[in-house]
Amino acid sequence: MGRVLIAEELLLLCLDPESGRSRVGNDRLDPALAGALLAELALLERVGVTDEGTGWSAWTQRRRVTITDLRPTDDPELDLALQTVAEGEGKPVKDFVTSFSRRRLSKGLRQRLLERLAAAGVLDRRAGTILGFIPSTTWPERDRRAEDEVRQRLHAALVAGVTPTERTVTLVALLQVTGALTKVLDVEDRKALKARAKVLSEGDWAAKAVKQAIDEAGAAAASAAAGGASGGS
Repeated sequence: MGRVLIAEELLLLCLDPESGRSRVGNDRLDPALAGALLAELALLERVGVTDEGTGWSAWTQRRRVTITDLRPTDDPELDLALQTVAEGEGKPVKDFVTSFSRRRLSKGLRQRLLERLAAAGVLDRRAGTILGFIPSTTWPERDRRAEDEVRQRLHAALVAGVTPTERTVTLVALLQVTGALTKVLDVEDRKALKARAKVLSEGDWAAKAVKQAIDEAGAAAASAAAGGASGGS
C-alpha cells in the first residue's frame, strides 16, 4: 500500500489479526487515533502548540493549537484533520482529542481507517451477526506485511535497542495510551519492555505539539476508562 498513517499503524496493531476484532476498548482507541492524527500533523510541521502559562495564568493560557502551515499533506485524512484544526485554531489541544468534543478528530475516523485499510488489501471486511440477528462487521487481516513491518520497527526500538525515528516513538507512546503495548509485543520481560517504552516516550525526542497530543489522548482515554469503571460499579 502507499503512505501509511501512524493512526493506521496503531489501528492495525490494536486489531486481532485472526478475528478482526479490537483488542482494546473504543473509549481508549478513539482518543489515541485522534492523537495520532494530531501528532502526525505536528511531525509534518503543520501544527504547533502555544506555551502554557504559569500560576494563575495557566487557567487562561492552556496549551492551544496553532496552524503553522496550511498546505495540503497529500493525504485525505490528514488534510481533513488539518482543516478541522484550522477551523478551531486557538482552542486547547484536548478539544481535538476528547471523545465528546464537537471538534474531535476521531468522529468517524476508526471506520474510515478500517475501510481504507480494506481498500488497500490489508484487511478483509466480513459481515456477520451476533446471536444470529445483531449485525456485526469484523476486519481480519488479509496481508500481514504492513503489520509485520511495524512490529519489526517496534521490536528494534524496544527490545534490540535501536535508535527509533520520531514516528516510531510516537507509536510507542500511543500504544501506552491504549494499554496495548504488551499485547502487541509478546516478550518474556514485560517490565523491561515497559521501562524502555517509558524512557523513549518521555525523552527529548519530538516537538512539544506531538507530546501534548499524546498526553491529551492519554488523559481522555484514562478519563473514559475511569468513567466506565465507576458506571459499572
